Amino acid sequence: MSISRVAVVGAGIVGVALAREIISRLPEADVTVFDKAEQVAAHQSGHSSGIVDPALDAKPGSSEAKLARRGVELLVPFVSERGIPYRECGQLLVAQNTDEADRLEEILAHAEANQVPGVRLLDRTEMREIEPNARGVLALYSPHTAVTDYAALTEALASDVSAAGGAFRFGSEVTGVDVMSNEVRVRMRVAAPERSEPAADSDDDSASGSDASSAVRDADSAAESDGDIDDQVHEAPRTYRGDNTGGPVIDFRDELRSRFGSQDWFKQVEDTIDSLSDRFTNPASGRSRQSGGGEPRHTGADENREPAGDEREQPARVEDAEVFDLVIVCAGLQADRLAAAAGFDEEPRIVPFTSDYYAVDDSAEVVRGIISTVPDPASPFSDKSVVRGINDGLILGPNTFVSLGRERYDKHGFDLGDVGSTVGFKGFWKFAAQTAKTAARGAKPGISTSAFVEGIQKFVPAVDASYVRPGTRGIRAQAINADGSLVDELRVTTRGRLTMVRSLPKSGATSALAVAEHIADQVFGASDDSTN
Repeated sequence: MSISRVAVVGAGIVGVALAREIISRLPEADVTVFDKAEQVAAHQSGHSSGIVDPALDAKPGSSEAKLARRGVELLVPFVSERGIPYRECGQLLVAQNTDEADRLEEILAHAEANQVPGVRLLDRTEMREIEPNARGVLALYSPHTAVTDYAALTEALASDVSAAGGAFRFGSEVTGVDVMSNEVRVRMRVAAPERSEPAADSDDDSASGSDASSAVRDADSAAESDGDIDDQVHEAPRTYRGDNTGGPVIDFRDELRSRFGSQDWFKQVEDTIDSLSDRFTNPASGRSRQSGGGEPRHTGADENREPAGDEREQPARVEDAEVFDLVIVCAGLQADRLAAAAGFDEEPRIVPFTSDYYAVDDSAEVVRGIISTVPDPASPFSDKSVVRGINDGLILGPNTFVSLGRERYDKHGFDLGDVGSTVGFKGFWKFAAQTAKTAARGAKPGISTSAFVEGIQKFVPAVDASYVRPGTRGIRAQAINADGSLVDELRVTTRGRLTMVRSLPKSGATSALAVAEHIADQVFGASDDSTN
């Protein structure tokens, strides 16, 4: 195919890796990366503990397992050549009971089948030789698991793109893509100014002596006394919300009332929230899905609703369009919306999950490498780790819970459109019903810092809660099928010269270079069946 202009939508680690891969294959092409943020790795890619995930529990022979292995093969020489921090520190998965010990046996079998090097089981004495502060009945040890700096890695990939003649268009919000015969039109506008991202908030109700906790409580009090609703509730104007009309089986308003009911600003919008919840719990009161074979709605906005919050105050932003020979969309948190706007199936849908990480201000060697809980299929977001980070500090996390906004990092806000997208999706409620533990956590805005640290202390009791402070906060774009099952694999759909990345494997950052290689093979007609 003749290709002279290529657009990549999304400047996360996979999008930038794809741009780099494409420009290496088509050195004469003009490659442009669009992102509404002002930098690369602005969201999930730049907010993690930095673990180079070997996908220990991936199904043997699966795409996830193969991409993780290939990803590490490509990542190690790249970070070595570019001087990006990378430390092979080893990881322990620590079982606390016989059920978890049984799962470790299964994970060991998977890891060995997937050729993860050096994995083995350790008894109590052996695990303490590796990590003196680990506590449990059995552990699985992966000696070559490492940590790195994914934000620095993304920046290095972006540097390669720029050096090869590629361009980055930050502050450009892509609102839609239209497939034509041999071209793709990309519709865009200047992005609304992004709010600054605060550190993760602390709900600690016991470590009152901590300066960090006191500072957070002071900030919370200031926010509660502030009458400015726009600082806490935000409904950003969009043209690609999608048609979210499925009714949940659980009334969502109770969660919002539980979280914000005591605040003055909540009382001002309570009627709006009740109306929103009623729309989803009573389909007859809201919009109905289109029937027949008509074209999907591209705007997805409710034309009859009264704009709220900062939406009233923002001037209209003029939409522009450019035409490209090839477009690849790696939009992460907005993947389903852009796919629906382009006429693709709306499933899998994206449900955002907030992941809080905590830092430990303690010079003692509590952990040498990585100590983690055993993954629980019945509670997929309950995994916790204590990580000796790339800068030698301790990182705890993630503390994961359902997010009230796809790009809302502040504790005291939610995006009504994003809340509606989640509660209006039957697949989310089916997922919640299937995973009772996660559903119970999702019914609250996340457990308190003190309770979270208590969970960490079950397998690393040496962690001192008085030294724990808020760290980074990320929002994970989790793809979910209509039946409630999680999509933890690479899923790509193509129409003409448009390719949409609908979901990434759990080890997406680790696999980024391999994912880029694989997608480029598919796009250029040389797909390697080994990772299908």
